[in-house]
Amino acid sequence: MPTRDQVEATVRQYVDAVGRQDLDATVALFAELARQEDPVGTPPNVGREAIRAFFTRANGVPFTTTLTGPLLVTGDHAAVHFTIEVDTGRAEPMVVRVIDLIRVDEDGLIADLRAVVDAG
Repeated sequence: MPTRDQVEATVRQYVDAVGRQDLDATVALFAELARQEDPVGTPPNVGREAIRAFFTRANGVPFTTTLTGPLLVTGDHAAVHFTIEVDTGRAEPMVVRVIDLIRVDEDGLIADLRAVVDAG
């Protein structure tokens, strides 16, 4: 099982890489057969290539990410709250609130990610 420090580091690197829209850095944080359900209730993306395709589509518009709550860790699981601000070309960005539930494997890679998304 990964240490608390490993879990925290992986999750922080993930939020940072997503916010920089660094596709390679983001995908490299996922295990080869990782599962990503974003948002919860949609068909999961399984494996790095499917996850790469998801982030390729997501990176089609400019956005930033900001941690907005504590990073909570229990064993190999973490919950992280952050916002995504999407540049819509209008005066105010669209703000999306997200809580990601992440499981990190023994190699310090994301094995499972479920995103609870509130764009309301």
